[in-house]
Amino acid sequence: MDFYSKNSYSLDDIKYLINNEVEENIHLDYKAAGALAKDDKKRVEITKDVSAFANSDGGIIVYGIAEYDHRPKEISPIDGRIYTKEWLENVIHLIQPRIEGLKIYPIRIGDLEKSIYIVQIPKSDSAPHMANNHCYYGRKNFQSLPLKDYEVKELYNRVSIPKLLIDNCAFYVEEENRDTITYHLAAAVINHGKRACESYKFNFYINNAQYCDISYRTLEEKNAYTLLEHNRIKLSSCSQAPIYPTEHLDMGHFRITVKKRYKELFLYNLVIELMLFYGSEKENLAFVPLTGEFIEERDKITKLLMEKDL
Repeated sequence: MDFYSKNSYSLDDIKYLINNEVEENIHLDYKAAGALAKDDKKRVEITKDVSAFANSDGGIIVYGIAEYDHRPKEISPIDGRIYTKEWLENVIHLIQPRIEGLKIYPIRIGDLEKSIYIVQIPKSDSAPHMANNHCYYGRKNFQSLPLKDYEVKELYNRVSIPKLLIDNCAFYVEEENRDTITYHLAAAVINHGKRACESYKFNFYINNAQYCDISYRTLEEKNAYTLLEHNRIKLSSCSQAPIYPTEHLDMGHFRITVKKRYKELFLYNLVIELMLFYGSEKENLAFVPLTGEFIEERDKITKLLMEKDL
């Protein structure tokens, strides 16, 4: 599971960050034990850093790791008897409005005296969030910096922007006869935003296209395909109707026919890359039919495609 969306954390996760020198970035920040203190200045810093993530793209703050040159250096344990999880929650709740969905995961190294807190902060639909010093911040590179007036105004519009996600990819045998086998290809889209989205487009990129023929299950759908280099093909499916909040729609419904003598060649190293476009936003996912594996992170997708020489 993606480190930024795990449901639990352990000391092994901390050791992984340190041993691999995972650098701070727009989604990750390290704080030594001294970042937590019961004075107004430190409280402001905590609310500043947490609100900056919520106002930006979300992420993780690890309280209990000392860093050097933006890389984790060593564990800097927090005294959990003095700075409890509840104390940290209360400080974070000084942010206005409150950040929904924020979670704190304590890690104990033997006992309460040696604790680490992982604060998981979502990208907030209730932005902008104000720190305890009545200022607004955003996450930029390795820092929490004050937002300019136009940036604050843009955040007020975030709630009105739809949020589409790729929910699944369907690739299965639809028909089989003596000489050929036909696969059905589609993908599911769900709107997690609070506004309907009227215009969106789904692209499927598949390799080993020299072994297959493409057709559409229904002519009414706005589907098309384009031959690309390196035996790749792009299958496109455009929106036909608005997708409303919480609504779930299937797109594509392509029929991919392969001669049986080419079946193994077609499936070998087959990668289906999915791209969903809406407005200025883009979602990306890759699916490997042979293993049933989904790849979510862009750098991992790029690495996979390079390994497959696509």
